[in-house]
Amino acid sequence: MINDFEQESENRKLSLKEDIKRTGGNFARMLLILAISTYVIGFIIILFIKVKGRILGIDTTTNNELNIILGISKDKYNFLVGYLPCVIGDIIAIIIAMKTTKIKFKEDILSRNKSPKRFILLGTISCIGTGMISSIIYLTYSTIIKHYGISIPEPDFSFPTEGTYLILFLMYACFIGPILEEIIFRGFILRSMQKYGNLTAIIVSSILFSMFHLNLVQFVNPVIMGIVLGFIAIKSKSIVPSIIAHIFNNSITFIALGISLLKMPLVQSIFGVTYLFVGILALILFIRNYGKDFIELINEDNRILRTYEKVRYSFSGAWALTYIASYVIFVGGLMILTNIIK
Repeated sequence: MINDFEQESENRKLSLKEDIKRTGGNFARMLLILAISTYVIGFIIILFIKVKGRILGIDTTTNNELNIILGISKDKYNFLVGYLPCVIGDIIAIIIAMKTTKIKFKEDILSRNKSPKRFILLGTISCIGTGMISSIIYLTYSTIIKHYGISIPEPDFSFPTEGTYLILFLMYACFIGPILEEIIFRGFILRSMQKYGNLTAIIVSSILFSMFHLNLVQFVNPVIMGIVLGFIAIKSKSIVPSIIAHIFNNSITFIALGISLLKMPLVQSIFGVTYLFVGILALILFIRNYGKDFIELINEDNRILRTYEKVRYSFSGAWALTYIASYVIFVGGLMILTNIIK
């Protein structure tokens, strides 16, 4: 009788391990396809520009001093080869998720918000405080790395100078990007992983969200932000509030960057003090009011597998290991090239 019970328990554990490994692998494969398709689309666009130039006799040379790349402005090039492929890649990932998961887009992802407006408001504004914590952590480890003479490659967050591409860039960075990312990470990935426990779902989706950015500058922030956004999505039973928070987070970041470019010390000081005060206050109030809810929400069933085991098995499949290896090779290779070139 005891042996039968132990055998059944072991079978349940093995079945859960395989299920978690398969689910994690499916999303790793989806994100790997997303990354590859983004770069392939960018390459195809570059090839198209070159071929079109040869056919029509258009000059496709690059002049860095004049901000001309392949015969077109740097702003246009960044749009065509940078964030346009990202949007297409995200859409491809969403289509794959719709075909390979049991998550229903309208019922499970765009379901109606079940949380009070106060929760959404505090959660949204607390993203400022969360960003500050992330910045402190990044500043700490980046200072240590730079102390040894190692440079960290930084993404280009500069604003386009041409009006049309500035608008397109801000639309992508502040609206389209956050919406698509929330559908992928807090929609399909978080919702799918919730069957193993809320804490497992939050941790796995946050780690994948961080890896998705493919750089060390945006390594800590997506993890911490992913935890906050995951909590908001689970408690509200909808990704609409997390979309709002994500849009606010990106928008306020670029507003701060824009103000820093004005070269107006007084305006910068007023904004900086307000930004700091509001961000810290909102985060404190958010934790104070909803900290217990968060603790209750992440209290999951660990009788068969503990949370750390579920997270580990999520990243143990062949596709997951391939995605991790690709991430390490890309980020590590970029860092090596950056330090060799300098």
